[in-house]
Amino acid sequence: MEIILYGTGSNRAARCQWALDELGIAYSTVSISGQKELEALKKLHPLCKIPVAIVDGKAIFESSAICTYFADLKPEANLIAEPGTLARAHHDQWVSFCLTEMEAWLWNSVVNTVILPRSSRIADAPEQNAKMFKRSASVLEEYLSRHDFLIEDKFSVTDIVVGWCVNFGRRQGHLDHYPALTGYVDRLLDRPLCTLARD
Repeated sequence: MEIILYGTGSNRAARCQWALDELGIAYSTVSISGQKELEALKKLHPLCKIPVAIVDGKAIFESSAICTYFADLKPEANLIAEPGTLARAHHDQWVSFCLTEMEAWLWNSVVNTVILPRSSRIADAPEQNAKMFKRSASVLEEYLSRHDFLIEDKFSVTDIVVGWCVNFGRRQGHLDHYPALTGYVDRLLDRPLCTLARD
């Protein structure tokens, strides 16, 4: 199997790199550093975003889908719960919760402070987004005050996806009053293959 991952660095592609490394699956990467790579990416993702994984010539986008797919390819690595189990439903639950109730607010803050031109930004968005992120982070805080990891108390691809988001919140300064989430990020950062940004 030939795997090419478009995207490098601490962006969402870091989730895919971490999952592939934990699984021991060989892959190559393409950094979007010039017009040639950008033109190639436009043909692979309808919104021209990273990451995109090319598996034997066929594209998959969205980091959570990519991570889940590769974990399913190598069940012996025990990095994801089996399909049809309650634990797998909990994987889907926490990944969906993370992407819709936490990460979307963090990304909107970036859009309104970095991406959009100043004239198009919503000035109150970052403050509102922080409140909404913290509301959802409180749910995860309560759960992780009783568990080291999200699924069956052992590290899994669920932690790679959700952990990236929680770390994104930490980098925006939103974890000051969330000791369980802070401890969770610290546990993930201690893993030898972790790709989360430390700044």
